Amino acid sequence: MSMTPEMRAELQALGIEPGMLGPAEQLALPPTGPQALAPAPSPATTLLPAYSPLMDTLGLRIELDPVGGELRVISRGAAAFQVRPGLHETQAAVADEAGISRVTLQQAGRFLIESIGGTPMVVGWRDTGALVLQPVYAWPGPPVEEWTVKTQDSWMQAQLAATPDADAWSRTTLAGQLARLCEPDTRDVAALIASGRLQDLVSEVELAPRRWARTLGAPAREALEQQAMRRAEALGDDLTDLFDTLSADMGEASQAWARLCHRRDDLEGVRLLLREAGAGSALDAVLDEADRMGRAIRINLTGAVTATDERLRRVALGDPSAWWGSTDFEAHYF
Repeated sequence: MSMTPEMRAELQALGIEPGMLGPAEQLALPPTGPQALAPAPSPATTLLPAYSPLMDTLGLRIELDPVGGELRVISRGAAAFQVRPGLHETQAAVADEAGISRVTLQQAGRFLIESIGGTPMVVGWRDTGALVLQPVYAWPGPPVEEWTVKTQDSWMQAQLAATPDADAWSRTTLAGQLARLCEPDTRDVAALIASGRLQDLVSEVELAPRRWARTLGAPAREALEQQAMRRAEALGDDLTDLFDTLSADMGEASQAWARLCHRRDDLEGVRLLLREAGAGSALDAVLDEADRMGRAIRINLTGAVTATDERLRRVALGDPSAWWGSTDFEAHYF
């Protein structure tokens, strides 16, 4: 499953360094040798869906013909993207109006899923009996460890400790939490005001992620916003699915709701960082759509559906209008 040195070199030629790659995801393929099942009766049925949590997070799904090497990538909501078969000197196949890109894999079956502007999102390749996918985060991960040690907020320190090998996306969402949800250390506010040290009223932990965001170059900003937009679109779809089935099965509704609230808060932190970087307007438009559905669901939640952990408590206290805040608090929509 490991990436070959040749493939690493090809990715580096595209500006994709090893630190930009997230955890690999391995999708088992059906056998194609003598032990394989009989072939499908027609070409129309040879493409097999391969469920991928990674692709689902980005609002994409994938189908593959394990024999002929045809790959089909499909986006929910016909969102624009393109697929490059091979990692260099190949023409990218732009998704059609239905949000479908069709390519034929070459050689080792390597491919790259990109935004229309060429921002890399997912790299994939065929391995023995499997299709391997790795997310690409084309921006530098923030140094959250350096910032977290400067706070006495034990909950925030535990958030970082729970994800010691976090990828760039997770580290960026942690940076957004530090900027928004970190509780300030104890300080003598009156003394600071009296001495004119107003800058010390805001902690370094809150400011550091914002300063980091302002250092991002244009390609990094675009990559971060593209990733956030994809996740926001997928969140909106999943909220719609929950709204349609909410009254049918309440057994796991609380857990599902809490997961959606956490995903929305991840995006809120990233939105703050993008604004500090002078970007984020495209993400705002996608989040507006998701938030309309989120508010509609929150208004219709019964008391049997709860989401009350510490993170969502802090969200509700910091922003009473956030539909994704703790259900222990009433959400106020202005």
